[in-house]
This record gives sequence, C-alpha cells and structure tokens, in this order.
Amino acid sequence: MDTIYTIKNRRSIRNFNGKKISPEDIDTILHCAMCTPTARNNQGFRFIVVDDKDILNRIAKGLEHGKMCKDASHVLIVCHEVKDETGELYWVQDTSAATQNILLSAAALGIGSVWVAVHPREAKISFVRELFNLPLDIKPLSIVALGYKENFLKELDRYDETKVRYNIWSD
Repeated sequence: MDTIYTIKNRRSIRNFNGKKISPEDIDTILHCAMCTPTARNNQGFRFIVVDDKDILNRIAKGLEHGKMCKDASHVLIVCHEVKDETGELYWVQDTSAATQNILLSAAALGIGSVWVAVHPREAKISFVRELFNLPLDIKPLSIVALGYKENFLKELDRYDETKVRYNIWSD
C-alpha cells in the first residue's frame, strides 16, 4: 500500500471482527516498530505481544478506554527500557514514534488498530506494570489493540491551512 495513502486513511478502529492476525503479520509490525529512529540510536523500546484471551479481557476490564482489547486479535504493550539520562529524556518521544510505526504498518497490512494511552496516567501505568510484572526500568507508554475491521473508512481530509505558518509566526 502506498505510504501517503496509508497515512491519510489510517483510522482508530475499536470494533474487531474476531479474525486472528497471522504470526507473520505480527512479526512484520514488530519489525516496523523496531525501524523507528530514536535519540542517540538508543533503541530502548520493548514490546509485549498479547493474544491470550484471559489477559485481553483483563486489559479491557482494567483500563478505561481499553474495552476494545477484549475483541482484539492481539494487543501490543509498547514500553521503553530507561537505563540512563538519554533514555529518561527521550523515552516518550522514541516510544511514541514506535507506536506510530505500529499503527501505520498495521494499516498497510489491512489490520485495524487503536492507540490506548497509558503514560502519563499513574493509575494506568500501575495497572500495566502489575499485570505484566514489569521491572522498574521498563516504562509503559501505550497499548495498541490490533484486529481486522468490518470495513474501511474513507479518507478524511484533516488539512487546515490556518494551522500552517511559513518562515515566521505571523497573523
């Protein structure tokens, strides 16, 4: 699928049809996530792949805005290992970029996805940390629910020229 088309047509999908995503497609999505550029090439992101229905149900029950996880084929827990100052300074940006790569690669494969925020909400961070037994140096940023959607939505033109300035800020 063309990159520009994928970016312009990707949508947050919260209803999945139950079809399982192949291991090969999950692997492709993870490869794309790990292609993400990071500050000082830190590559500190870490991922947990969840397809166990009991765990998916626990995520859906335990996270506000995570109800769709119960019907997802897979959920990716997107984290970052923070070991040093560079990690501490840039982990949110690095891991957000990896989350975006997950969303775009899933869309390119015809897989629906939705970003469920974890960071910076302490209650959500604690829930994810406890559920997945995360070490203290692993910080959860997001959860991405993945699954096949019933139908594709049409391109939505969100371009707004009033939000663009050239060379300097002027009114």
